[in-house]
Amino acid sequence: MITDNEIIKKRLSSLTDLDTETIKSLSAKQLLSFVQILNITASTYPMQKEALEYAYAENDYASFIQWLQVINSGLIEIHAAKLVKESEKFVNINQDTTNAKHERFKVFHGYFVPSLDILFNEVHKVLVELEVEEVDVQKDNEILGPEDVRKRLLALKELDSNKIEDLSDENLCKYVQTLNGFHAEFKAQEHGLRSSLKINHYAFVIQWLTAIEKTLEKIYASELASVCRNHIESNKNYNNIRPEKFEVDMNYFLSSLEILSEDIKSINLPLMLIATSDNKEALKNIDLQAEILSPGFEGAKTILIINKMKMFMNSMKNALSDTQYRLVGVTSIEAAANFLKNTKPDLFFVDEDLHGANSYTLIRIIRAAGQNAPIIFTTSTITRDSMIKFMEAGVADFIMKPITPSDVKNKVANFLSL
Repeated sequence: MITDNEIIKKRLSSLTDLDTETIKSLSAKQLLSFVQILNITASTYPMQKEALEYAYAENDYASFIQWLQVINSGLIEIHAAKLVKESEKFVNINQDTTNAKHERFKVFHGYFVPSLDILFNEVHKVLVELEVEEVDVQKDNEILGPEDVRKRLLALKELDSNKIEDLSDENLCKYVQTLNGFHAEFKAQEHGLRSSLKINHYAFVIQWLTAIEKTLEKIYASELASVCRNHIESNKNYNNIRPEKFEVDMNYFLSSLEILSEDIKSINLPLMLIATSDNKEALKNIDLQAEILSPGFEGAKTILIINKMKMFMNSMKNALSDTQYRLVGVTSIEAAANFLKNTKPDLFFVDEDLHGANSYTLIRIIRAAGQNAPIIFTTSTITRDSMIKFMEAGVADFIMKPITPSDVKNKVANFLSL
């Protein structure tokens, strides 16, 4: 990494969405710390964006607001003051999502997400120029069987062991995915609760507690859910709330949740490849169906698209609408593994972000299964080192997101001919 402070400040000051005066005032030690924070924020943004886009596509406005708050916390860390102001304004106006207006979300989404894309693309370029090593936010996951996963989960004393032991293999897989999302979901809820508590808006505090209770029930943290219900019940009459005691109670409760969140992270929840296990009974109960996006003509070459976002599938379908390839889409690694048992596609499109999965692991699995077709990797950011890593695993080419029809057509034409 370049260590000349003046060069670093000059390059960072070129990022128009960041507060340049704040950056210029940083000491040498603070500057190095800020560069690392900027690197982490840029590395985690693509995953956060995918979650935000998924919530928007599903009209899940509550989740959209939560993920927006997660992104916003990162923007605060990197001093993106203008974007923070826009985000907070939208969150405050749309806090009550029961009366959400789609047009309002559509307008905001239409300009805010592209603004974020521009910022983080610029940040990535600057970090590359400064020779900052990219943070690997998707470490290789272990591939374990159901019983090994259960043992790890049962080590978490805050979770209901009886419910975990009673889960079928199918539901255990779904539960792991739910638990993997808990950390980010809780962070958004915690931010909302603390913000409401800070301004003594107790109606919103109770709303956030209600959301947290549902999250805790979903992950089988029964005792903590019960504690949360007691707080809601005891304080639903806002006039009787004693502010100082209430704040102490909330801080203690949130500390307990933070411990649970860190405990969940510490066991490094694995990707469960039930579709490649010998558990045939479990396979019968899982929806492993691939979606035919375009049937193509008889004998047409097959392109398999592995991406958790239906919006991306539609974009690919539209980009290749005037071709006669057979397009098949799967949204999970399990469905991909099931499809590949009986089919050998002629081309793969694998996305960087999959449901509870690691794309690097998936690429290795594809190659280990004897699938030799070219793999095109779709990503928001890529460094030289990660490019080499993925190419060594079996990737033939890359497409930067957001994709364009011409990019897709050109890449496909490089590897396939009708």
